[in-house]
Amino acid sequence: MAGKPRYDWETIRAEYEAGGTMGELSRRHGVSKAAISKKANLDNWVQDVTGAVNRLVEAKVNGLVNTVNPKKKAEALSQAADAKAAVIMRHKNEWDRHQQLIEDALAEGSFDAAKLAKITAETIKLRQEGERKAWGILDKIDTSLKEDLVIKWQN
Repeated sequence: MAGKPRYDWETIRAEYEAGGTMGELSRRHGVSKAAISKKANLDNWVQDVTGAVNRLVEAKVNGLVNTVNPKKKAEALSQAADAKAAVIMRHKNEWDRHQQLIEDALAEGSFDAAKLAKITAETIKLRQEGERKAWGILDKIDTSLKEDLVIKWQN
């Protein structure tokens, strides 16, 4: 009959990879340093916290820290997706409004209005690029035109 594991190796590993020393872990979890060392070598534990920190930051930003309840996790994911979608929709709306600036400048033949449209476009582009990086929004490549771009050579 399988009972509860003697040591919580998952927690010990997480604490080790987050920078815990074998001495600290030994005292905290009641397991010898030799056993921790053997397990760390066997399972290739690494104390590079970059990946772990990045995953934790993303989880905190999305409200997923320590969420084991699937319903709560799904709700948090949905809220994060809604927030990200709102940023994308706002970006699209900003370009639609900018298009009106261009049309007005052309209709008026106004150099100042055209200059405003250019400055506005540069400002929108810079701010949106920063927001896309902050939100982790990746541009997708449109491959739908790929078939239309085939050039046929005739001899």
